[in-house]
Amino acid sequence: MPPRKRPAPPPEEPRPSSKPAPDAKPSEPTKSAPDSATPTISAAVLAKLPNMERQVYTLIFEAGSKGMWMLDVRKQLTISPNVATKVVRTLVGHGLLKEVSDVRHRSRKIFMATDFQPSDEITGGTWYHDGRLDTDAVSAVRRRCQAQVEKLGAATVQMIHHGILRDDPKAGYTIDKVRDIVKTMVLDKVLEEVKSTGEGDFAAVRSGTICYRMAGAAQGGMMEGIPCGVCPRIDECSPDGVISPSTCVYYKKWLEMDF
Repeated sequence: MPPRKRPAPPPEEPRPSSKPAPDAKPSEPTKSAPDSATPTISAAVLAKLPNMERQVYTLIFEAGSKGMWMLDVRKQLTISPNVATKVVRTLVGHGLLKEVSDVRHRSRKIFMATDFQPSDEITGGTWYHDGRLDTDAVSAVRRRCQAQVEKLGAATVQMIHHGILRDDPKAGYTIDKVRDIVKTMVLDKVLEEVKSTGEGDFAAVRSGTICYRMAGAAQGGMMEGIPCGVCPRIDECSPDGVISPSTCVYYKKWLEMDF
C-alpha cells in the first residue's frame, strides 16, 4: 500500500503587531459616570432668584432629603420671621420648595427642595403613610413575627424574617423592618431578648447567639440549665476520665437544685 500522506498543517494566523497602526488613535481612559442619583442645584435657577431667595433656596437645598425647619433657616441667615416666611412661601409658589410633615415633630414646618424625597427619618418609613402610623400594617407584621417565634420556640431575627417570607413570599418585608418590629415587641414585653443555650427550645439557634422567644416562656425544663451544654471541656469529659460528671462541682450543684 502506498504510504499515507500526512495532512498539511493549518496555516498560521498572523500575529497581531505590537506596534499600533500609524493612523490608530490611543484609547482614552474610561471616565466614570457622574452620580446622577444625587440632585444638584441648578445654576440657571439660582441666576434668576433675588439675593435673599437665592440664599434661602441654597441653604434648604443643601439640607437634602432631611429638609430644614423654618426656625433653623431664620437662625442661620439671621432674618426675621416675616421675611423668612415670605421668602419661603415665594419659593414654594415657584415650585422650588415643598412643605413636608415630620413624624417626630408634627408642629414643626419642614421645607425641602422639590428635587428630593423625604428621608425615612422624617416620614417614619414603611410603617407611616401621610405622616401617620399605619397601625393595621404594624399589627399584621407583629402577628407574623409572633407566629414564627411560637412555632420555633426561639428564633433570631433572620429566622423570623426567613419564616415570614417562606410562608408568604409576597410579604415584602425587609429584615431591617422585621428587626424594628421585633424590638418594639420586646419593649412591649411580648417577646424577650435572650442568648441561646443551644439546648431545648434553643436547639436550632447556635449557643451564645442573641435570639427572641415569647416573654415569660418556660425555661425548657431542668435539662435546659444543665452546665454541660456550655462547658468548654465537654469534649474531654468521660465517666472514667480526669474530667467527669462524678468530679464536676458544677454538675453536682445542678443535681442539688430544686426544680
